[in-house]
Amino acid sequence: MVLKTEILIYNLSGKRIPSKKFLNDLIKKVLILLKEKNKVHLALVFIDPEASQKLNKHWRNKNTATTVLSFPLKENLPSKLLEKEKVLGDIFLCPEEIENQARKTKLSVLFFYKTLIVHSLLHLYGYSHHQKKEAQKMEILENKIIGLLNK
Repeated sequence: MVLKTEILIYNLSGKRIPSKKFLNDLIKKVLILLKEKNKVHLALVFIDPEASQKLNKHWRNKNTATTVLSFPLKENLPSKLLEKEKVLGDIFLCPEEIENQARKTKLSVLFFYKTLIVHSLLHLYGYSHHQKKEAQKMEILENKIIGLLNK
């Protein structure tokens, strides 16, 4: 299955990030596992810890930098566009925080990126972990996808 996607990648962090091929391939595989049939648009924005902290403070009232923040697009788009295409939203990743957390948890940096991107894509699709039942559903799907990606 050839899945059409438009993934915009912006590195504003000044740090090294995974290759565009790694990111594009990963996202396409996840979208296939989610049985996505439409063309998908999303953006990956790599930011420094200061920008991460500001976004986290503004949107989540947490005054610390974080590894990733997901912002689903919830605007009203023309229905003709939505029939064939989905504009999912934006994922902001902080390479410095990701590298620190990967080191602390003794995971490879690329595996940690994979986990965070799967988690973030599920948020863009409306999954949440605010309530216990929702969190369990999201965690099961996330673990299933990560397991399939690692085969």
